[in-house]
Amino acid sequence: MIQIYKNTRIYVMAPSNIASGGPELLHQLAYKLEKLGYDAVIYYTPDVENPVHPNYTKYHCKYVTTLEDREEHVLIMPEIYFFRTGHFKNIRKCAWWLSVDNLFKTKGEPKHYRYLKKLGLNALFIKAIMVGQIKGRFTYHLAQSHYAIDFIRKWGMEADYLSDYLSEGLLKQSRENNGVVKKPQILYNPLKGLAFTEKIMAALPEATWIPLQKLTPVQVGELLNESMVYIDFGEHPGKDRFPREAAIYRCCVITGTRGSAAFQEDVPIPAQYKVEDKDENIPKIVNMIKSCLSDYNRHIENFESYRQWIYGEEAGFERDIKTLFIRQ
Repeated sequence: MIQIYKNTRIYVMAPSNIASGGPELLHQLAYKLEKLGYDAVIYYTPDVENPVHPNYTKYHCKYVTTLEDREEHVLIMPEIYFFRTGHFKNIRKCAWWLSVDNLFKTKGEPKHYRYLKKLGLNALFIKAIMVGQIKGRFTYHLAQSHYAIDFIRKWGMEADYLSDYLSEGLLKQSRENNGVVKKPQILYNPLKGLAFTEKIMAALPEATWIPLQKLTPVQVGELLNESMVYIDFGEHPGKDRFPREAAIYRCCVITGTRGSAAFQEDVPIPAQYKVEDKDENIPKIVNMIKSCLSDYNRHIENFESYRQWIYGEEAGFERDIKTLFIRQ
């Protein structure tokens, strides 16, 4: 639990003028904290002339580009900034693990860590970061997924769960478009798990495959709304948004078992729709996709509890904030 005093300001560290899943969640947290009566601001870095991305003006977050490095304040840092802990001496630092895998892909690590990676010593690379840069550097740990909680515990630390939610506008739009006739087409994210996905595509060439890339949020919503199936055999470094967005638009969701997808608490879909990304499992995956396309109405009912869970995430997010940020 994070102690909040009368004079505590909560700084939520976020990249300037960048829009993606992580930055949106950071703005959601600052917005909810402010709404619930905490003194919370976005702390943008680097300091640029217009740090607020147009996608996030809707949250009306207060922001700063410098902070008071004082012990009564709290700085919430997503994993892309974990290597900057040494820049702050007094403020209480809270690590918020929005992902696990992405920590070890960031370009922010010091050169001597990159050298270990270059030598192919991945296990030593991870250990060096966790022991040298993470353990003992933070007063608190929060995790967006149960996958992250499990990883953190393996390193002898504890983390509290603070996840995320899909925007109200997205949920509203998905409900309004509930009656659209579905097309027998399959969506996928080409930025994640593409090599294995291409093997599935090669085994099912007669199907219609559509990559979700270079699209506006509205265009993504339109494709999800008209499609029957979404597959995701990526790494799932955190509790990803695409599977949830696909589900609320009534797509059948088929995933691998990497990262957060291995945890039922993070991706609570029936086990039959989770298949390990091994070549010998490609026929099984193809058969599942075919079944979802040919018997869509039966399969989609298996995702109803997942959809209701997604619709309840925002309320759960607010409850978790009240539980974790304790006013003194």
